[in-house]
Amino acid sequence: MNNEILVDIRGLRKYYPVKGGVFKKHIADVKAVDSVDLQIKKGECIGLVGESGCGKTTLGKTLLRLHDASEGRIYFNQPEEKINELENLLSNGNASDHGEIRKLRNELDLTKFSGKKLLDLRKKLQIVFQDPSNSLNPRLLVKHIVGEPIVAHKLMKGVALEARVLELLETVGLGKTHMMRYPHEFSGGQRQRIAIARALATNPEFILMDEPTSALDVSVQAQILNLLKDLQNNLDLTYLFVTHHLLVVKYITNRIAVMYLGKMMEISPTAELFKAPLHPYTKALLSAIPVPDPESQVEKIILTGDVPNPIDPPSGCRFHPRCKYATNICKKQEPELEDVGSGRKVACHRWKEIQ
Repeated sequence: MNNEILVDIRGLRKYYPVKGGVFKKHIADVKAVDSVDLQIKKGECIGLVGESGCGKTTLGKTLLRLHDASEGRIYFNQPEEKINELENLLSNGNASDHGEIRKLRNELDLTKFSGKKLLDLRKKLQIVFQDPSNSLNPRLLVKHIVGEPIVAHKLMKGVALEARVLELLETVGLGKTHMMRYPHEFSGGQRQRIAIARALATNPEFILMDEPTSALDVSVQAQILNLLKDLQNNLDLTYLFVTHHLLVVKYITNRIAVMYLGKMMEISPTAELFKAPLHPYTKALLSAIPVPDPESQVEKIILTGDVPNPIDPPSGCRFHPRCKYATNICKKQEPELEDVGSGRKVACHRWKEIQ
């Protein structure tokens, strides 16, 4: 891993319209992802964690353009000086710069890509879905499932295509005997290996791992995680690993980003986050990890209340209705994601006082 930024997300929002009344008018928005900033370095595996419904998967799919962003910019492998030039123009807000802004966004911002430019980009961005039982076409043979991205992008055909499919299957621990079978003939772990082989078919640089081990047995989870680590090292891949399983991200990730109700709460190197979490929400998540010791005295932090409605999120800090440290400023003023040193960021007014 180096310090070169591969993915740079700025102010990303994804809102889903809510319609009501006789004429189905737009009456509100579900704020699934709300003004998220995140940078992902080349060669790293960054974990994205949080409760169900906090916007993890939506963020990942918006990054891949499986969903269209409502607002914000996503830069993929773009020169830093060009990104800064565009961001400076956007922050200045001069009407005379609108033409230059539009030109730069069409050149740099993948939320504005379309046609052939977007199609070419899709070779570099891939995804492994949560449940391989649903993500693999039950009517296709494995050789056609794995070869489908290659055919779609017209990369090769015939004997070369079949050789490439076999190479991909062998890379994930399968072989020639598996090519002429259907998905239902495999175990859950084998199906996920097929899904990983398909994701590797176009030689991507970045892969979104959308809870790739949550549908698998524990022993199989370990095998898949080891496979993913080996592939990352051997093929110089970059992962965004979405999960709710904190022990999984502790094992495989370099950094962890914590989301709550569409907002980024904390970003930290993995070891530092587990050693000394900064945000109260992160502390609560870590306290929920089961400890295999009946005599353990680890204090469990029980959050009160339910996750607020993303249609009408709380003012100020999104977490303040469930936070025992909340004060008036938490209720009125939304905290910025603050850089606190050692590669750590936190969005909390009182993080220094509660350590």
